[in-house]
Amino acid sequence: MSTSHEYDVVVVGAGTAGCYAAATVAREGLDVAIVERKTAEEAGHIACGDALKGADAFPESIPKSQIEDSFTNTGVDHGRFEIPQEDTVLDIPVPGELAVIDRWEYGRLIIEGAENAGTEFHYDTVVQDVVQDDDDTVTGVRGKRNGEVVEFEADVVVDGAGSLSILQDKTDFSNSRFDTNVSYSQFCSAYREIVEVPEPVEWDDALVFKPTERAAGYLWYFPRTETTINAGLGFQMNEEPMKLVDDLKRDLRDRPEFEGGEVKDKLGAALPTRRPYDSAG
Repeated sequence: MSTSHEYDVVVVGAGTAGCYAAATVAREGLDVAIVERKTAEEAGHIACGDALKGADAFPESIPKSQIEDSFTNTGVDHGRFEIPQEDTVLDIPVPGELAVIDRWEYGRLIIEGAENAGTEFHYDTVVQDVVQDDDDTVTGVRGKRNGEVVEFEADVVVDGAGSLSILQDKTDFSNSRFDTNVSYSQFCSAYREIVEVPEPVEWDDALVFKPTERAAGYLWYFPRTETTINAGLGFQMNEEPMKLVDDLKRDLRDRPEFEGGEVKDKLGAALPTRRPYDSAG
């Protein structure tokens, strides 16, 4: 059994790019849908450092006023770079408005903003393939929801499904002018824990960075509040993840401000780090 839907635009993925793209299209009066693999309850729960640069420059399709409730710390104004090899700490001002957010609440609010703009959502739907016509133009996507095949036809398909989206592998780009030479060296992985600490940290106005013991990674400590810390790391995908996670756990044990802390959430993700495409034609 299968179901088919038709829209002017279909967006795959309900993250920041997907929600803002869909909201922008919807406000122009077009029929747009977002197809999201997570359930309605889990959508918006994404691994992130929780820090926003340029927090005053959100597109008007989902105004900043609609998402400000997710801004948990607007007092951050600089980066704090710890360099253990030199026994040095560098405090470097960061221009523009910074904010640390509750990423899940932010995710819920941008979804709500896209809905308010007129976007339809199809949750719990795992996209498995693209649909292309004889000249390789993408005309839709195909997936499954609760075991049932679901197809979405559209004039335009937007891939907002993240750095390792299956659409990149399923689409035949042989007749396109896209720059498709993407390798795993152009991605990184990230892992973070949300830690509640018993006492306020001294650096609640800073984004803290520190190199891992291995050259391929870095640690971060971003204060959602003075007692709720996003503690994480980023690393190249050719590294062994668990060894680097051990670096984070070791550093957390060695930092006195985390003594007695309680982990509230854990999550990991793959992130793009490559340059922009040479051509999107």
